[in-house]
Formats: sequence, structure tokens, C-alpha cells
Amino acid sequence: MKKKIIIMGCILFCFGCSKDSDTLNYVEANEKIINNNAILIDVDTEDEYNKDHIEGSLSLPVDLITETNTPNVIDSKDKEVIVYCRKETTCTDAINNLKSLGYNNVYNFGLKSNWFLLLN
Repeated sequence: MKKKIIIMGCILFCFGCSKDSDTLNYVEANEKIINNNAILIDVDTEDEYNKDHIEGSLSLPVDLITETNTPNVIDSKDKEVIVYCRKETTCTDAINNLKSLGYNNVYNFGLKSNWFLLLN
């Protein structure tokens, strides 16, 4: 029983609060996807995406975030975009790249393992 309480406390701590205004927790990300038609983007490599990704997400590897490739995945610079990855630095790089291209509604979900942790 004590173990379950500790686990639930950790989940609430990790996913109940956002670190900053550009970081979303699980509930906030789902709300944006459902209510605002936000796009969920996996910014890991294509191989990593093919091995394991969140259902319904699209693949846009961080090294392919360019003026040429990005519009093929994100059709509007006004679209809300939520990125996730395997390593936090990948998400940060992807967000910076997207913002430099004029995509201003970009949010960080963080690690894909956080999403899967809540589903299991």
C-alpha cells in the first residue's frame, strides 16, 4: 500500500505541474490535442519513431526541421504543436528550431517514456 502511495505521489508530482509555460503535463497535452487539434510530434530519429511512438503522433526528426521539410508535417505556423522525444535535449533543440522558423505555438511534453508510464 505504501509503495502505491509513493508511486501515485511521484506521478502527480511529475505530471500534475508544468515546469514552465512551454512545458505541458499529460493532462494539458491531451486537452490541447482534443480541444485545439494540436499536433503531437515525435522529434526522434525515424528509426526510433518506427520502434516506439505515441499512437497518433507524427514523425519529424529534429535534424529534418527545416523550411523545406517542416511544412510537410505541420501545415500552419499557427498550429499548436506538442513535441516529445527520448532525450530532453532533443526536445529543446526541436522547439528552438521550430520557433526560429516561425512556429510560435510549440510546447514541450518532454520524454515519451512519461506518456507510456501513465498508460501502464
